[in-house]
Parts: sequence; structure tokens; C-alpha cells
Amino acid sequence: MSKKTWVLVADAAKARLFELPQKEANLIEIACYAHPDSRTPGQHPAHGRLPRAQESNGPARHAIEPRTTLRVKHQDQFAAILSDVMRRGRLERRYDQLVLIAPPRFLGVLHKHLDEQTLACVVDEVGNDFLKLSTTDLRTRIWQDGVAAPNAASVAS
Repeated sequence: MSKKTWVLVADAAKARLFELPQKEANLIEIACYAHPDSRTPGQHPAHGRLPRAQESNGPARHAIEPRTTLRVKHQDQFAAILSDVMRRGRLERRYDQLVLIAPPRFLGVLHKHLDEQTLACVVDEVGNDFLKLSTTDLRTRIWQDGVAAPNAASVAS
């Protein structure tokens, strides 16, 4: 029996989800996600600058730097959304294997949100931004790099 593979190609603001039903098959795009807030410059949306604090002695005011920028928070939210999609797909048995393709930084954020069972389904990862590639170019690149061989044995520990 052939194993179904999902291929998630993402960056911090956009993601495309493909299904690879069998070896040597074409990629089938099953979903596309966008999170436009992740592309914002990271400033407060209401007034475009950091909040200010009044100096206790004198007229000076200083910007208050947040611990986490809005951009990082939005990327984190998007990774949580994508990980929920992956978890639900696993629970519904829509895939057996998972391939993650994203820039290294976002791949790390995504890892933080994936549960253990979903991480166990990950058979390969690529730390590149392939989001702008066409489906045909993506398929060629995946097979060229030896990624996502759906009928290959799963990675065992």
C-alpha cells in the first residue's frame, strides 16, 4: 500500500500545502494559506511607532522596546495555525508522511508548535524558500534533492 505524503512549503507569511499521493506522481495543491500580518514592519499598527515612557525627572521621553516584536508574534501565530492544520490532517489520516520546506528560521518556529506525533510523521525537511516556485519546478526540485520519496521506509530511530 502506498503512503500519502503531504508537502508543506511555507515562509513566515504564506504557505502552500501539497499532496503527493504516490511515488513519481505530480504534486496536488490542496490548500493555500496567507497571514499578511507577518509581513508588517513590526511597529504598533495604530500609530506606527513604539510606545513612549515619560522620564521621571525632566521632560525626556524614551521608546519602550517590546520583548517580542509584532512581526515575531505574527510569525508565531501563523506557525501555530499551520501546525494545527498538520495535526488535524494526521488525526483524520489524510497523510502518512510529512515533508516540511521553509526557510531555516521559520522551520524552527514551526517545529516549536508541532506536537510529538506530528513530528514523528516528518520524513524530510528542507531549509530553503521554495514558495515562489511553480508546482512543476517544485516537483522537479523535490525529486532532484531526493526529498519526499513517499514509498521509502520511514525514518526509524
